[in-house]
Amino acid sequence: MPNNSFASIAGAVPKPLRRLARTRIIPPALRFWRRISGATPSAVEAQRFRVPGHETFMGYYDIAPVSADSAALLAHVAEAARRPARADDMAKVGFFTLDDGRFVELARTTLWCWQLGARLCWWPGNDWTLAFNALHKGRPCFVAAREGATSETLCDGPVFDLARDGRTGIALNFGRLAKARPGYGFPAIADPFADELLPSRDGVTLVDLVSGRQDLLYPLSDFAALAGEDRPGAFHYLNAAALSPAGTRFSVLHKRMHSANDPSRWDVQAVVGETDGSKLRRVALPGSASHYWWLDEARIAYTTASRAGHCYWLYDVATEAVTALLESAPLIDGHPSRSPVGSTWLTDTYPDLYGEQTLYLFGEEPGARQRIGALAADPRYVDEWRCDLHPRWSPDGRAVYVDSTHEGFRAIYRIDAGPRL
Repeated sequence: MPNNSFASIAGAVPKPLRRLARTRIIPPALRFWRRISGATPSAVEAQRFRVPGHETFMGYYDIAPVSADSAALLAHVAEAARRPARADDMAKVGFFTLDDGRFVELARTTLWCWQLGARLCWWPGNDWTLAFNALHKGRPCFVAAREGATSETLCDGPVFDLARDGRTGIALNFGRLAKARPGYGFPAIADPFADELLPSRDGVTLVDLVSGRQDLLYPLSDFAALAGEDRPGAFHYLNAAALSPAGTRFSVLHKRMHSANDPSRWDVQAVVGETDGSKLRRVALPGSASHYWWLDEARIAYTTASRAGHCYWLYDVATEAVTALLESAPLIDGHPSRSPVGSTWLTDTYPDLYGEQTLYLFGEEPGARQRIGALAADPRYVDEWRCDLHPRWSPDGRAVYVDSTHEGFRAIYRIDAGPRL
């Protein structure tokens, strides 16, 4: 039967039934068959970090979870479970001490979501200070907190990414993001431009954390102009902003919902901009941009959400050339990052037919790819409260940290990563 005929038949099946088959019928059946055939893979050895009775997680894959001295692991702890986060849901932010697994709460916040958390990160330095988004006297802000000290407001408004020197940050509209991409924005923040499809006062904002000054670098109209083809009635928004290592550039995803009230239909373009406001570049990827990782000021690794074929690409900012990243990269979308101490790459997958999320290491040599574990995704975690692994390296590159639900709850796990390749 032709593929398009099969797709038409599958598309006619109601979405709830497709999800039921994909998450609760096919995976356990395949795992059972694998088990009785003697082909079950070895269990993953992992150290768990969790506050009992609470959902415990790190957040997005782009933030280093372990302190500079390798002694503490940042974490969010939430009572809400297996449902969308609400505006009044509180999450504790703090860290686990890695020597004894004790959780230290530093503060609480209502500015968080399941995929990005509160954008919790370590403040540059080595004093176990954490920075995150929170409400202060009813107003959103970016704050810093450390054990035994009062939280300090760093700037008004939430910050998406922080420069490595702590002097600047980059901000997006988290209220708009909450509507357009549930699970990635903050429900507690309203979008001041909710009724506008392409607001002129919304876009990428550069935040000076020393002076508090905030400048709209590029309005959404600049991104719309890069997209080329006009799409009347489209609802524009931005997501996944990341500063380059030295903070001279940023990358971001510009998305257009085809209708303001339908988040399920959209298109996306990857964009790179100069933080001095001088230039925006559209990254001409062979597919829909999904995730990325800055290697240095001039190169970014991208993944594309392709169903088949190569998904990992290298973009050169100076030449604007796009080439295959590595021959050894998996042929499936994931959340990539390169080891802080070498050339080995780390990535993951979404749940496969077995309902498992797989972790991979891959290197520069052809065929240098190793599967370091697969974790079963709890089928109760779906939609905006799903739990991607979002793998992250330890500072020494010898361990990987993931968020996972394979034990029936959301928790953080440490998995040995090296030396392997």
